[in-house]
Amino acid sequence: MVNAIEKLLSMRDAVVLVEYHSTDHPEWILKEILDGWENTGIFPLVVDIGDTLHGFVQNLRFSGQAITVDTVPVIKIKGVMNVGHVLGNIDVVDDFEYHLALYSKLARKVPEKSRNHTVVLGMEKFTFTFLEDPQKLERYFETITRRYLSIVDKMNFLFLNVDIASPYLTKGLEEDSDYVMEIMRSGLKFKKTPGGW
Repeated sequence: MVNAIEKLLSMRDAVVLVEYHSTDHPEWILKEILDGWENTGIFPLVVDIGDTLHGFVQNLRFSGQAITVDTVPVIKIKGVMNVGHVLGNIDVVDDFEYHLALYSKLARKVPEKSRNHTVVLGMEKFTFTFLEDPQKLERYFETITRRYLSIVDKMNFLFLNVDIASPYLTKGLEEDSDYVMEIMRSGLKFKKTPGGW
């Protein structure tokens, strides 16, 4: 598992989708990512949707693992638990233009050293906003992906709980990602790689 994560962390240009189930422990992968990047002087931006970061940090602490996120820049989308160095909170999701304007304003606050590395937690929680309109969900992610998750010299890890996410959301994210890996009890399984390992 660690070798696969180390290999991904050494890349400069990709979108990696990390799929997991409700009984899995994706917080261990988050810790590997943050620790691995910190060891090379990289401090990524975390986009925390619906207090997912808080849940991950708590699960690690309950298992006796320390993780330091106090100085990690965080943009929160919904949620109330401020974990990390929160740059701001966006409560509006379904109004595209307003949401994007708020995101753009917060994105300008992201330190230069954190702009090329992003971890997005809680992608599945967007599904609830767009249950009745999957086309709107597609337009949302099309806009966010193209405008804010540009992959020119930029590494992005997207975490998705596939038990909660709609099949529509899961399929769309799998198509848009360069790598898709699934957390399993025996380790990591790669479902998609551009050219194999």
